[in-house]
Amino acid sequence: MQLITRCDALEGVLDKWREAIGSDFQAYKNHCYRVLNGAYAVLEAGNLASDEHLETIGFALGFHDLGIWSDVNFDYLEPSARRAELAMADMVWPDLRKQQVLSIIARHHQFTRINDDSLSEAVRQADWCDVSFGLMRGTIEKARWRQIAKRFPNAGFHQLLIRKGGVHALRHPLNPLPMMRWR
Repeated sequence: MQLITRCDALEGVLDKWREAIGSDFQAYKNHCYRVLNGAYAVLEAGNLASDEHLETIGFALGFHDLGIWSDVNFDYLEPSARRAELAMADMVWPDLRKQQVLSIIARHHQFTRINDDSLSEAVRQADWCDVSFGLMRGTIEKARWRQIAKRFPNAGFHQLLIRKGGVHALRHPLNPLPMMRWR
């Protein structure tokens, strides 16, 4: 499989939110593309890859962590999902596809495997892979992940998570990682 270097659905979301994301833009964009490519590798391995799935995942990834910037909130899953829902209000996608986008956003930090939703599971694996620097790859092959990470460098993404997460943890010591989900 060739790397996905452009996804119009993802680019459309990112372009709209470029100003709000500010100096973290390249870091977030590269994170989105690493996760997109990782998720697509999972889907390809399961013979589930399609242009529609690519577009759905790309759109969802544009929003998946967006609440960090759009709502200035490290408890960002619900704000991110709300932004996606507003963006989809006038789209002609079927309701099931819109629900798929919201599921991807809501479940991408789930600790446990997602057995009832292949797209959300693919994104979950890829996001964990990226956040763990490739240590928790799930079903993503090591060589594949290295290729993805080389093409879309970190650009400070992990540093911004530590910076923003640290501020949140100091303000909310009893709930330092509010976006994590068991199911």
